Amino acid sequence: MKDRNEHGDTNTPDANESLLSLRQMEVFHTVMQTRSITGASKVLHVSQPVLSRTIRRIEDQLGIALFARDRNGLVPTSEALQIFAELDPLIRQLTSVGTQITRIARGETAVFRVGSTASVARALIPQSLRTLSVEVPGIELFFDVLPVNQIEDYLITGRGEAVVTIASSDHPLIASEHVGKVDLVAVIHKDHALAQRSIIRAHDLANCDFIAFSTGGAHQTVVDRFLNSEKLSVNTRAVARYADTALALASEAMGIILIDYLSTLGPLGNNLVVRPIENAPQFSISVLWNRRRPHSANLRKLTEILTRKLEGLPPLA
Repeated sequence: MKDRNEHGDTNTPDANESLLSLRQMEVFHTVMQTRSITGASKVLHVSQPVLSRTIRRIEDQLGIALFARDRNGLVPTSEALQIFAELDPLIRQLTSVGTQITRIARGETAVFRVGSTASVARALIPQSLRTLSVEVPGIELFFDVLPVNQIEDYLITGRGEAVVTIASSDHPLIASEHVGKVDLVAVIHKDHALAQRSIIRAHDLANCDFIAFSTGGAHQTVVDRFLNSEKLSVNTRAVARYADTALALASEAMGIILIDYLSTLGPLGNNLVVRPIENAPQFSISVLWNRRRPHSANLRKLTEILTRKLEGLPPLA
């Protein structure tokens, strides 16, 4: 029979009152593992008096003794051992869940897939992704290099989360954030007469052989605007779609390239030199994404990294 007090109430704790909170379970579990209030205090970063009060509160709620003391520390009662056996798998699972939640918040659990157009793919994106992988250990990266005409499909269909590019988009579903600017520069074969100049002026380029980019593309739009503003006539010997192709042609002395500075940060070989242009126009580098899709922590971090790297680019001597 249950004991009754002078008012006729039972002394057995009410079922609801005997329910332990997760914090109480954590405290009990830690004390059981350490067999010491002092040790548990260090593990939980809580003062010893607070832990002692918590253990007493648990005992009061359950109506049982949990520990006895001897010279070696706390000795759990048989009831405490039974409770620990039930509780230990749960605490381990909660710890695992907590770790996984932290990994999700850090962006370490899903593949981060990002694309870029060719010029920023030569150096800026690989360097930035390396920094991201250091700042987010365990991240899995997937990097796509895209032609400009595939950017919108890539983002709208969800193949990737973002695209870093010197191009722009006016699609209503595509949002963008500007992360920096770089100059138009001249890439010249080392044997060309202009390779000896420390800076290229517009009139130096008159009637030179050129390697152009596709009409209407981000590169050629800036180049044409520059040439037209200077009223320059040049001899186009070849047209290339991508920066790597144009640089390969320039390495064979096919002509001068006017290109964004980022493209020159990748491998150039021994045949080419890069020269600044007086009053050079600039390219805007942007991160594009689908405004209807979530903006992950990894993308926010990559955007910050890109901004820092573009701000810290060394000037072209």
